[in-house]
Amino acid sequence: MQPLLITLVALHVLSSVFWAGSTFVLARTGGADAARLFRPQIGAAVVAAVSGVLLWNLFHAGGFGKAENVLALGACAALAALAIQAVGVRRGLRTSRPAAPRLALVYRTSAGLLLVTVICMAIARYV
Repeated sequence: MQPLLITLVALHVLSSVFWAGSTFVLARTGGADAARLFRPQIGAAVVAAVSGVLLWNLFHAGGFGKAENVLALGACAALAALAIQAVGVRRGLRTSRPAAPRLALVYRTSAGLLLVTVICMAIARYV
C-alpha cells in the first residue's frame, strides 16, 4: 500500500505543478508557444485528475467534512480549468484569425481557477 500511495502522490504533485506552472506562464505571456505546450498540458491535467480521484478514494471515501468540502471545491475548479483549456485552446489554435487575445483570456481564466485549486489543496488540512 505504501509504494502505491507514494507513487500516486508523486504523480499528482508533479503533474499538477507542471500543469499549473505552465498555465501561469502562458497566462502571463498571452499564450505564446501554446501550440507546443497544449498536448503536454492536457496530458498532465489528465494525470493530475486521475491520480486525484484515486487519492480521494484512498483518503476521503468514508466521510464528507470541512476538509472534503474544500478539496471538492478545488477539484471542481481544476476540472473547470481543464475543460476551459481543452476547448478554448483547441479552438484558438484551429482558427485562422489571430488567436492571441482568445488564448490569453483562456489561459488567464484557467490560471485563476488553478490558483483556487492550489489554495484549496494547501488549506484543506487546516479547516
